[in-house]
Amino acid sequence: MRERYLLAANHTNHKHTENLISIFGSADTSNRIALAGEEFRLNQQLYNRRGGRPLSSYAMEYCLTLPKGYRPSTKQWQSIVKDCCLALAKLCKLNNTEFTQYRKQIRAVLHQQKQEEKRGAGDHVHLIIGKVVKNRVLKELQQKKATKLIKLAFNHSVLKHVGVDYRSYEPAELEKGRRLNTWQYQYEKSKETLDIEKLIRQFQAQTDKWLKAKEDNNERQKRRQESRLIKTYESLKTYPLSRLQNEQINKIKREIN
Repeated sequence: MRERYLLAANHTNHKHTENLISIFGSADTSNRIALAGEEFRLNQQLYNRRGGRPLSSYAMEYCLTLPKGYRPSTKQWQSIVKDCCLALAKLCKLNNTEFTQYRKQIRAVLHQQKQEEKRGAGDHVHLIIGKVVKNRVLKELQQKKATKLIKLAFNHSVLKHVGVDYRSYEPAELEKGRRLNTWQYQYEKSKETLDIEKLIRQFQAQTDKWLKAKEDNNERQKRRQESRLIKTYESLKTYPLSRLQNEQINKIKREIN
Protein backbone atom coordinates (compact mmCIF):
# COMPACT_ATOMS: atom_id res chain seq x y z
CA MET A 1 0.00 0.00 0.00
CA ARG A 2 2.82 2.43 0.83
CA GLU A 3 4.59 1.61 -2.43
CA ARG A 4 1.45 2.42 -4.41
CA TYR A 5 0.97 5.68 -2.50
CA LEU A 6 4.49 6.97 -3.18
CA LEU A 7 3.99 6.86 -6.95
CA ALA A 8 0.25 7.65 -7.08
CA ALA A 9 0.11 10.85 -9.15
CA ASN A 10 -3.67 11.12 -8.74
CA HIS A 11 -3.69 10.80 -4.94
CA THR A 12 -5.35 13.76 -3.16
CA ASN A 13 -2.18 14.40 -1.14
CA HIS A 14 -0.25 14.93 -4.40
CA LYS A 15 -2.29 17.74 -5.93
CA HIS A 16 0.64 20.14 -5.40
CA THR A 17 3.17 17.59 -6.76
CA GLU A 18 4.67 18.05 -10.23
CA ASN A 19 6.84 14.93 -10.52
CA LEU A 20 7.17 11.60 -8.69
CA ILE A 21 10.67 10.21 -9.23
CA SER A 22 12.05 6.92 -7.94
CA ILE A 23 15.66 7.57 -6.91
CA PHE A 24 16.51 4.38 -4.97
CA GLY A 25 14.96 0.94 -5.18
CA SER A 26 11.69 -0.14 -6.77
CA ALA A 27 8.52 -2.09 -5.98
CA ASP A 28 10.78 -5.15 -5.68
CA THR A 29 12.64 -3.38 -2.85
CA SER A 30 9.39 -2.84 -0.93
CA ASN A 31 8.54 -6.50 -1.48
CA ARG A 32 12.01 -7.51 -0.23
CA ILE A 33 11.49 -5.43 2.93
CA ALA A 34 8.13 -7.12 3.56
CA LEU A 35 9.55 -10.62 3.02
CA ALA A 36 12.36 -9.97 5.52
CA GLY A 37 9.77 -8.88 8.07
CA GLU A 38 7.57 -11.90 7.47
CA GLU A 39 10.57 -14.24 7.74
CA PHE A 40 11.42 -12.67 11.10
CA ARG A 41 7.84 -13.16 12.32
CA LEU A 42 7.91 -16.81 11.23
CA ASN A 43 11.23 -17.51 12.95
CA GLN A 44 9.97 -15.78 16.07
CA GLN A 45 7.03 -18.18 16.19
CA LEU A 46 9.11 -21.26 15.41
CA TYR A 47 12.18 -20.77 17.58
CA ASN A 48 11.42 -18.22 20.30
CA ARG A 49 9.67 -20.21 23.00
CA ARG A 50 9.42 -17.18 25.27
CA GLY A 51 7.31 -15.37 22.70
CA GLY A 52 8.42 -11.76 22.65
CA ARG A 53 6.92 -8.62 21.19
CA PRO A 54 5.68 -9.18 17.63
CA LEU A 55 7.11 -7.05 14.82
CA SER A 56 4.74 -4.08 14.43
CA SER A 57 6.05 -2.86 11.04
CA TYR A 58 8.58 -3.84 8.38
CA ALA A 59 10.36 -0.52 7.98
CA MET A 60 10.99 3.02 9.20
CA GLU A 61 10.03 5.96 6.99
CA TYR A 62 11.65 9.39 7.06
CA CYS A 63 10.72 12.50 5.09
CA LEU A 64 13.61 14.71 3.91
CA THR A 65 12.20 18.12 2.98
CA LEU A 66 13.54 21.37 1.55
CA PRO A 67 11.79 24.77 1.64
CA LYS A 68 10.19 26.02 -1.55
CA GLY A 69 12.63 27.76 -3.86
CA TYR A 70 15.23 24.99 -3.70
CA ARG A 71 15.30 22.22 -6.32
CA PRO A 72 18.33 19.91 -6.23
CA SER A 73 18.78 17.59 -9.19
CA THR A 74 17.92 13.91 -8.96
CA LYS A 75 21.64 13.12 -8.73
CA GLN A 76 22.07 15.58 -5.84
CA TRP A 77 19.12 14.02 -4.01
CA GLN A 78 20.67 10.58 -4.51
CA SER A 79 23.88 11.82 -2.86
CA ILE A 80 21.91 13.34 0.03
CA VAL A 81 19.92 10.15 0.62
CA LYS A 82 23.11 8.06 0.44
CA ASP A 83 24.76 10.21 3.13
CA CYS A 84 21.72 9.88 5.41
CA CYS A 85 21.56 6.10 4.96
CA LEU A 86 25.28 5.70 5.67
CA ALA A 87 24.91 7.72 8.87
CA LEU A 88 22.05 5.47 10.04
CA ALA A 89 24.03 2.35 9.10
CA LYS A 90 26.89 3.49 11.34
CA LEU A 91 24.42 4.11 14.15
CA CYS A 92 23.15 0.53 13.83
CA LYS A 93 26.75 -0.83 13.87
CA LEU A 94 26.17 -3.20 10.96
CA ASN A 95 28.75 -5.80 10.01
CA ASN A 96 29.61 -6.39 6.33
CA THR A 97 26.97 -9.07 5.80
CA GLU A 98 24.26 -6.99 7.46
CA PHE A 99 25.25 -3.89 5.50
CA THR A 100 24.92 -5.79 2.22
CA GLN A 101 21.29 -6.62 3.02
CA TYR A 102 20.65 -3.15 4.49
CA ARG A 103 21.63 -1.55 1.15
CA LYS A 104 19.12 -3.74 -0.69
CA GLN A 105 16.28 -2.60 1.60
CA ILE A 106 16.36 1.14 0.92
CA ARG A 107 13.46 2.71 -0.98
CA ALA A 108 13.45 6.42 -1.81
CA VAL A 109 10.98 8.43 -3.92
CA LEU A 110 11.38 12.13 -4.73
CA HIS A 111 8.30 14.36 -4.86
CA GLN A 112 8.95 17.59 -6.74
CA GLN A 113 6.39 20.20 -5.66
CA LYS A 114 4.87 23.19 -7.44
CA GLN A 115 7.10 26.06 -6.36
CA GLU A 116 4.83 29.01 -7.14
CA GLU A 117 1.94 27.94 -4.88
CA LYS A 118 1.84 29.07 -1.26
CA ARG A 119 0.21 25.88 0.00
CA GLY A 120 1.94 22.53 0.29
CA ALA A 121 5.50 21.53 1.16
CA GLY A 122 8.65 22.00 -0.90
CA ASP A 123 10.53 19.25 -2.74
CA HIS A 124 10.97 16.21 -0.51
CA VAL A 125 12.05 12.58 -0.46
CA HIS A 126 10.18 9.74 1.21
CA LEU A 127 12.91 7.43 2.54
CA ILE A 128 11.96 3.92 3.66
CA ILE A 129 14.52 1.62 5.30
CA GLY A 130 13.85 -2.02 6.20
CA LYS A 131 13.96 -2.68 9.94
CA VAL A 132 14.91 -6.39 9.72
CA VAL A 133 18.44 -7.32 8.63
CA LYS A 134 19.75 -10.88 8.92
CA ASN A 135 16.85 -11.75 11.26
CA ARG A 136 17.76 -8.82 13.54
CA VAL A 137 15.49 -5.84 14.21
CA LEU A 138 17.36 -2.55 13.88
CA LYS A 139 15.86 -0.97 16.99
CA GLU A 140 18.16 2.04 16.67
CA LEU A 141 16.13 3.24 13.66
CA GLN A 142 13.11 3.73 15.95
CA GLN A 143 14.91 5.73 18.62
CA LYS A 144 15.18 9.50 19.10
CA LYS A 145 18.89 9.45 18.37
CA ALA A 146 18.14 8.21 14.83
CA THR A 147 15.82 11.16 14.18
CA LYS A 148 18.42 13.57 15.54
CA LEU A 149 21.19 11.94 13.50
CA ILE A 150 19.35 11.92 10.18
CA LYS A 151 18.43 15.60 10.67
CA LEU A 152 22.10 16.48 11.19
CA ALA A 153 23.22 14.27 8.28
CA PHE A 154 20.58 15.81 6.00
CA ASN A 155 21.55 19.41 6.84
CA HIS A 156 25.25 18.65 6.36
CA SER A 157 24.65 16.81 3.07
CA VAL A 158 22.45 19.61 1.65
CA LEU A 159 25.25 22.08 2.38
CA LYS A 160 27.83 19.72 0.85
CA HIS A 161 26.00 18.81 -2.36
CA VAL A 162 23.64 21.77 -2.93
CA GLY A 163 25.48 24.60 -1.21
CA VAL A 164 22.51 25.56 0.96
CA ASP A 165 23.03 26.23 4.69
CA TYR A 166 19.81 25.83 6.68
CA ARG A 167 21.03 28.48 9.15
CA SER A 168 20.85 31.12 6.42
CA TYR A 169 17.23 30.35 5.55
CA GLU A 170 14.82 33.17 6.44
CA PRO A 171 11.50 32.30 8.14
CA ALA A 172 8.86 32.18 5.44
CA GLU A 173 5.71 30.45 6.72
CA LEU A 174 3.01 31.73 9.05
CA GLU A 175 1.31 29.22 11.31
CA LYS A 176 -1.21 30.13 14.01
CA GLY A 177 -0.13 33.75 14.18
CA ARG A 178 3.60 33.20 14.50
CA ARG A 179 6.45 32.74 12.04
CA LEU A 180 7.68 29.22 11.63
CA ASN A 181 10.15 28.24 8.93
CA THR A 182 9.97 24.97 7.06
CA TRP A 183 12.99 23.46 8.78
CA GLN A 184 11.48 24.00 12.23
CA TYR A 185 8.15 22.67 11.00
CA GLN A 186 9.71 19.45 9.74
CA TYR A 187 11.51 19.04 13.06
CA GLU A 188 8.22 19.35 14.95
CA LYS A 189 6.55 16.87 12.60
CA SER A 190 9.41 14.40 13.09
CA LYS A 191 9.11 14.79 16.86
CA GLU A 192 5.36 14.21 16.65
CA THR A 193 5.90 11.03 14.60
CA LEU A 194 8.42 9.81 17.16
CA ASP A 195 5.96 10.43 20.00
CA ILE A 196 3.25 8.49 18.14
CA GLU A 197 5.58 5.53 17.50
CA LYS A 198 6.53 5.53 21.19
CA LEU A 199 2.85 5.42 22.23
CA ILE A 200 2.12 2.61 19.75
CA ARG A 201 5.01 0.54 21.15
CA GLN A 202 3.71 1.25 24.66
CA PHE A 203 0.21 0.21 23.59
CA GLN A 204 1.62 -3.07 22.25
CA ALA A 205 3.64 -3.76 25.42
CA GLN A 206 0.59 -3.13 27.63
CA THR A 207 -1.48 -5.43 25.43
CA ASP A 208 1.11 -8.20 25.80
CA LYS A 209 1.00 -7.82 29.60
CA TRP A 210 -2.81 -7.81 29.56
CA LEU A 211 -2.93 -11.01 27.50
CA LYS A 212 -0.43 -12.65 29.85
CA ALA A 213 -2.50 -11.63 32.89
CA LYS A 214 -5.62 -13.02 31.23
CA GLU A 215 -3.85 -16.30 30.50
CA ASP A 216 -2.66 -16.52 34.13
CA ASN A 217 -6.09 -15.51 35.52
CA ASN A 218 -4.40 -12.61 37.30
CA GLU A 219 -7.35 -10.26 37.69
CA ARG A 220 -5.38 -7.58 39.57
CA GLN A 221 -2.74 -7.30 36.84
CA LYS A 222 -5.43 -7.50 34.17
CA ARG A 223 -7.32 -4.51 35.65
CA ARG A 224 -4.06 -2.54 36.00
CA GLN A 225 -3.17 -3.06 32.34
CA GLU A 226 -6.73 -2.27 31.22
CA SER A 227 -6.46 1.12 32.92
CA ARG A 228 -3.11 1.78 31.24
CA LEU A 229 -4.37 0.63 27.85
CA ILE A 230 -7.29 3.07 28.00
CA LYS A 231 -4.99 5.93 29.00
CA THR A 232 -2.54 5.18 26.15
CA TYR A 233 -5.35 4.80 23.62
CA GLU A 234 -6.86 8.14 24.64
CA SER A 235 -3.44 9.77 24.19
CA LEU A 236 -3.12 8.28 20.69
CA LYS A 237 -6.52 9.69 19.73
CA THR A 238 -5.21 13.24 20.27
CA TYR A 239 -2.72 12.88 17.38
CA PRO A 240 -3.42 13.09 13.62
CA LEU A 241 -2.65 9.46 12.77
CA SER A 242 -1.65 8.19 9.34
CA ARG A 243 -3.35 5.23 7.68
CA LEU A 244 -0.39 2.99 8.54
CA GLN A 245 -0.46 4.05 12.20
CA ASN A 246 -4.21 3.43 12.39
CA GLU A 247 -3.65 -0.04 10.92
CA GLN A 248 -1.03 -0.78 13.61
CA ILE A 249 -3.42 0.32 16.37
CA ASN A 250 -6.35 -1.63 14.93
CA LYS A 251 -4.20 -4.75 14.72
CA ILE A 252 -3.34 -4.44 18.43
CA LYS A 253 -7.01 -3.89 19.27
CA ARG A 254 -7.87 -7.11 17.42
CA GLU A 255 -5.39 -8.96 19.65
CA ILE A 256 -7.29 -7.69 22.68
CA ASN A 257 -10.68 -8.64 21.21
